[in-house]
Amino acid sequence: MANGIEIASYDPKKVSVIINGKEITNFGPDSVISVTRNEDIVTTQVGVKGDVAYSENANESGNCALTLMGTSSSLPYLRRLAIKRTPISLMIRDANDVGAVNVAEDECRILKPPDLNRAKEVGSETINIFIPSLNYR
Repeated sequence: MANGIEIASYDPKKVSVIINGKEITNFGPDSVISVTRNEDIVTTQVGVKGDVAYSENANESGNCALTLMGTSSSLPYLRRLAIKRTPISLMIRDANDVGAVNVAEDECRILKPPDLNRAKEVGSETINIFIPSLNYR
């Protein structure tokens, strides 16, 4: 911290996605990955007098969206995995110094083959991966 100001840097080149041991390449211009849980980890109930109860949610599943350029050499590989309905291991490594979060999960599935988009310019295609138990490390 310099003069009370927090300074941090982020480098998207330090983020990698590996599926079944193969590094995924050629991400879209705006987004590399988006990882989210499918449901809240806790739900709440507030009684008429303000009493609060928490319910722990056992659903730990999540979703990962990868946005790749339409020219990505990873797209045919991901299409094959989706079409063959192959379970995959997903590893997301963030080597940034600040805010680094890693995910490493097995038995994930690509929900459907990526769409095929062709236009005047190179577009992007999104691959959605279901994660049965999403844990941040």
